[in-house]
Amino acid sequence: MSGFLEELLGEKLVTGGGEEVDVHSLAARGISLLGLYFGCSLSAPCAQLSVSLAAFYGRLRGDAAAGPGAGAGPGPGAGAAAEPESRRRLEIVFVSSDQDQRQWQDFVRDMPWLALPYKEKHRKEKGGREGL
Repeated sequence: MSGFLEELLGEKLVTGGGEEVDVHSLAARGISLLGLYFGCSLSAPCAQLSVSLAAFYGRLRGDAAAGPGAGAGPGPGAGAAAEPESRRRLEIVFVSSDQDQRQWQDFVRDMPWLALPYKEKHRKEKGGREGL
């Protein structure tokens, strides 16, 4: 599975705090469900969805800190050994349509999930063999 994910997403993702995460580590951490969140910082509906999705994500993963501003923390998978197995199965990856890296950074900073690095945003057009 990690080969497919690397082809689709590239080798690295980033946390809201800017830490890099190897894509191949997702399968090793037991991720069996991957949600791709396509959005843009300038979209009011995306901003509203982010708040609701962060609350859901936090409840599912048992992270009381998940929500706006939580992205600067240790990131997804931190303390994974202490998480019940069912809570580690979902990961979300934000795929941006932002045209400006600063807007992307400001938006991603508040996300508790992973993001496709801004410099890799071209992958949504390519999407590996099949497209994102």
